[in-house]
Amino acid sequence: MIEKIPNEPHKAVLRTAVAATVLIAVGAFVLSFAALTDLAQRSGINANLAWIWPIIVDGMIVASTVAIVALNGHSRRAMIYPWSLLFFGAIVSTAANSVHAILTVSAQHSDIPPVVSALVAAMPPVVLLAITHLTVHMYQKKAEAAEMRAIAEHDEEAVESEKYGLAYDDGFQAAMADAQAAEAERLEAARQKAADDVARARVEGKLEGSKAATRPSAPAAAPNANGAKADNANQGAKNGKVQVLTPAKNGASPLYDEVAQSIDSKN
Repeated sequence: MIEKIPNEPHKAVLRTAVAATVLIAVGAFVLSFAALTDLAQRSGINANLAWIWPIIVDGMIVASTVAIVALNGHSRRAMIYPWSLLFFGAIVSTAANSVHAILTVSAQHSDIPPVVSALVAAMPPVVLLAITHLTVHMYQKKAEAAEMRAIAEHDEEAVESEKYGLAYDDGFQAAMADAQAAEAERLEAARQKAADDVARARVEGKLEGSKAATRPSAPAAAPNANGAKADNANQGAKNGKVQVLTPAKNGASPLYDEVAQSIDSKN
């Protein structure tokens, strides 16, 4: 069964999540900065240096949040340290804001219960932690969906390549079979043509021999430079072989029997 590929989060959704995370981080930092600065002054830190305390606590939260977003897609082991820093900074900030809220309500003799005040003060760092985890989770799911889609496309390309390779092999084998059949037909036609040429040459030789036998014999040739040729012709007549000469353009007179014998020897 093919696993269904989940939809990738749209870029606009991811950008909205990042913008919301940044906005919440800024708001949480502002509220926490004021509360932690006042708490630092009440704890005995000089008023001129009290602002450093929230920078340290909330700065650790901001830095770890940026690290988690930047390391998105890495192994879980690589994400342990930045997440540990984020949880530690969020716990410290939440506890400090809660303590400051309780002290403030007690000093002002407000009707609001200290627990409610502590929850209100703890909400910004808790929400920042939750929204950061949500944003990172969205990016992780986007990376997983993109990886699954890439694997599925690669598998489809491999299947198509295998089909093309099989089709190519089948076509090549069919082409080779057709070529071999055509070559066999060509050789058979060549052999048949050679046999026909031999038969035709023999028949024509016999016909020419019959015609020459019915012709009156030529007078004896006077001894001259062609005496040797005449003797050879007479000797051939005595032996029962009649050689028929066919005039050609260049003066040559090949014998049909010799042509037939040469073709037989070649075949």
